[in-house]
Amino acid sequence: MASPTAEARAIRTSSTRAPALAAAALLLTTIPVHSPATAAAPDPGVRNGGAERGTTAWSVSGEPGARLSTSTTSRSGSRAVRVHSERPVRARVDVRASTAARDRARGTTGTAEVWIRTAATGQEVTVVAREVTASGRWVQSRRRSTTPTADTWTAVRVPLTTRRPGSTLRVRLVLPANDSGLDVLVDDVSLTTGPPRASVAAGLLTTGCRHSARGIPSCGAYFGAAYGANTDPAPFEQQAGRRLGVRRTFFDARGVASAVRHATADLARGRLPWISFKLPHSWEKMAAGAGDAWVTDLARRLAALDGPVWVAFHHEPEGDGDIDAWRRMQEHLAPIVRGSAPNVAYTVVLTGWNQFYGDAAYRLDNLWPRTKVDVAGFDLYNEYGVVKDGRRITEFPDFDDRYFRRLQTWAAEQDVAWGMAEWAYTDEGHAEDPDWIERTFDQMVARGGVAAAYFNTEVNAYGSWRLGSGSKRQDFANGLRGSAALPLP
Repeated sequence: MASPTAEARAIRTSSTRAPALAAAALLLTTIPVHSPATAAAPDPGVRNGGAERGTTAWSVSGEPGARLSTSTTSRSGSRAVRVHSERPVRARVDVRASTAARDRARGTTGTAEVWIRTAATGQEVTVVAREVTASGRWVQSRRRSTTPTADTWTAVRVPLTTRRPGSTLRVRLVLPANDSGLDVLVDDVSLTTGPPRASVAAGLLTTGCRHSARGIPSCGAYFGAAYGANTDPAPFEQQAGRRLGVRRTFFDARGVASAVRHATADLARGRLPWISFKLPHSWEKMAAGAGDAWVTDLARRLAALDGPVWVAFHHEPEGDGDIDAWRRMQEHLAPIVRGSAPNVAYTVVLTGWNQFYGDAAYRLDNLWPRTKVDVAGFDLYNEYGVVKDGRRITEFPDFDDRYFRRLQTWAAEQDVAWGMAEWAYTDEGHAEDPDWIERTFDQMVARGGVAAAYFNTEVNAYGSWRLGSGSKRQDFANGLRGSAALPLP
């Protein structure tokens, strides 16, 4: 198959995701007030945001029955827009962008502001700040939900930083159905923009994109591998012609000291360490606090390192026990790690296939931890040519359709970065499609993935995943070229 175009290569440094940014950039505030504020700026970033020209430039969509009209109960000026329905319906309200919100440089800071007034307490309101391309294609979104006090004007503000040059910022209001029908007033919608952000203290990647203190890239993605049995990847890097952007390693609970040594070496070589640990106790006991001393010691050791580290506990849990206990374990450990180590990203690694095609217990809605997680990792394998239960697999999967488009939507909703913690394909697959590694990596980046670690090892392998031939290694090297890496110390 043909190699990716220059445009496909360039997309590696232009992610479409909604990443985990620095805390100050992500502050989302809901502010109830009782008196009007000052007038909006001359160009508020949207057309007719104050409704002084009625519902011009406003539109409503969703379930039939929601309508737009005007009301004299305004926050400022003489009018507000009223969203109402006679029966329970879900509605989306969009306000068209003005010149100030169009053709923005990458890194432009914007803040969507919408003033809301509901007729009854209990009406939930969500404001969405969206970035789209010039052609209207979705890039990323940020959202904030609130349930305002009735008959009180309330401001909802949502910040967003653009990821692509030439983007347009848009504002959307989402109103879920309630028992009695919608009756919501909207006024003074604005989308203020500022100059592109300067580089943050956390650092720059080799691509010029920023990374947070926990190593989350603002655009593009790391490309790397697991190699051997936690083997030094320097010979592999020499073959590939460049150092790995991310290195996956695996340890049991007794391997903390060894894991820290490996992470130290990786950071010295400009690789992001992504470490998986098995636990010293059962999921149930870990959730109850039996492993708190162990995980706190680990986090403090990693916090002392000179760079970001990603950590996962008991990856691929499907089939290993009570999945609810595993979820509770993650919910218990994540705040300990993140609170003890500001340079450590807390990651959760799943098989991927089970979340979309397996048992319902493993669906993301059921097992995803109800706490802050920085990165969701998925172990995705192209099993073309693998023999299972006496049958050879002949399907060649399309990862973009099967996984990436679904993960892009889900990750945006969850406000979590995502990537492939493991991925690989067989020698038979390489013979069928010799450019699959490079093309699949580009597809992942285009969907907002932030990291991909190829499983270049025969350890615990049930397929011919290893990059054993020169042509297969070249496919990997083509994908590695131009991907993100930490700078050398």
